[in-house]
Amino acid sequence: MTPVTPPTRGLVLPCPTSPSKASFSYKMTLGSEVSDDTLKLCANLFSSNYGIWGDQAATISKFTVAGQETGQNDWCQTMIPVFVYLESSVLVTCYIQVDPLESERPQLYGHAFAMVWDYGENKVGWVTQLVVDEAVRQRYITTHLLQTLKCHALFSHVNVVGLISSHPTACNALAKYAGETLNWTSSVNMQRAFWHLPPSSPISYLKAAQLRGSLFQDSCDNGAISSVFTEFYVDHTEPLAVLEQYKKKGQWCLGELLDGHEFLTVFPIAPMSPVCDDN
Repeated sequence: MTPVTPPTRGLVLPCPTSPSKASFSYKMTLGSEVSDDTLKLCANLFSSNYGIWGDQAATISKFTVAGQETGQNDWCQTMIPVFVYLESSVLVTCYIQVDPLESERPQLYGHAFAMVWDYGENKVGWVTQLVVDEAVRQRYITTHLLQTLKCHALFSHVNVVGLISSHPTACNALAKYAGETLNWTSSVNMQRAFWHLPPSSPISYLKAAQLRGSLFQDSCDNGAISSVFTEFYVDHTEPLAVLEQYKKKGQWCLGELLDGHEFLTVFPIAPMSPVCDDN
């Protein structure tokens, strides 16, 4: 799915000669126009920063070992919808150049793949993969990656946005995209928005989603509110710590994060006018 759960190792981002010279750049690319080189960069970023397997990883397959990083096979699984529907998909990338005066090229530090599809007279925008290098977390890169989607023509008529992720930061970034906050009122809106999506979805894991939590189950006493049982047993140490921060601020309505589960976040939104290029 789309969690941004990092490994427990530490990384150091080089400091620019002058802080004012560091450059962040965001770029949108239609799925059919993404180069092989860019796909390789995204696959490497995913493999190094998507997450590490948790204690129950062995229940997935003999190749998933607790404590090891998720690999490119897992990247390929999350990319299947994008590869099948290239003309309906968008890649947003975040490149950082520490010092533009140096010869070193900008480096990829974050990306988001998203796709759109029609259901009835409406249009859904779904984030299929969202990854940010742990060296540059807490710099609003996740938020900017999603906000950049608004500038692409494919997303100009979207009525509903959503994602499935184990990381609260990704859920909060989507709430910002929709101009919402993660409170009880928004959770009720999420429930209403989601019920119409699975039959129309080209994403197999969304059609077959095993919904969990009090929004979707009459009797639920495990603390889950809006979750999907994905059986993807990545380690939740880092997202659970972030979750506690949101809870303390009263900015959380999706419930507990259980092993093998991810949060389901869906928002109805007002369509936006496309961004025009006058050049």
